[in-house]
Amino acid sequence: MINITKKFLLIILLLVIVLAGVVFWISEKKAKEKERQEFLSKLKGEIVFLRRDEEGVLNIWKINANGTGEKWLYKHNYGGEAANFNCSFPEWSKDGKKIYFRAMSEKGWAIYEMDPDGKNVRIAENPVDYSKKDGVSRVSRADDILVKEGSIYIYEEGVPKLIFKHKGPYDPAYNPGAEEVDWSPDKKYIIFVYNFGRIMIADREGNVVELTKGMDPDWKY
Repeated sequence: MINITKKFLLIILLLVIVLAGVVFWISEKKAKEKERQEFLSKLKGEIVFLRRDEEGVLNIWKINANGTGEKWLYKHNYGGEAANFNCSFPEWSKDGKKIYFRAMSEKGWAIYEMDPDGKNVRIAENPVDYSKKDGVSRVSRADDILVKEGSIYIYEEGVPKLIFKHKGPYDPAYNPGAEEVDWSPDKKYIIFVYNFGRIMIADREGNVVELTKGMDPDWKY
């Protein structure tokens, strides 16, 4: 009888410990999400980006910088002999009235444009302000942001300051850390892609949150 009581008490103790752990985990998760929402609530503008769908095709999406209003805009459907359904390098025009991107056409790769709501898709006649037409660096897109082995540094008075530390061993093929790194339009924040599929935003003090899943972001106010 005594042994049974001890076993019962031990089981109860273990259940209490597990329950306490679950409650703590939920509490920590809620606290982190609250911090994330508070961070994002300060941000303005819109971000256009790529996300791979269930078929493995890269589509164009848009999201408000504060994390709201995520919207699918466009999926390429060219089906010629050199079929390639991916979109690549989405970018806002300088006036914010168009979105440029690259995709396959009947004559090969072409620069397309569309309205910010995803309508009126057509091959661009004169995309003079499209800076990504010749491709972009997969690492840093800004001269004053240093990316070294997946970690991000900015220069303050000529001295590199660590903003984001890459976790784990650096491997360009499987664990590259931060890539596609660039400034927000006002240079108060840094936007980047982490390990191929997480769009992250950091401030100059090194606070970092995940915005959404995707890659190749471009931010405009």
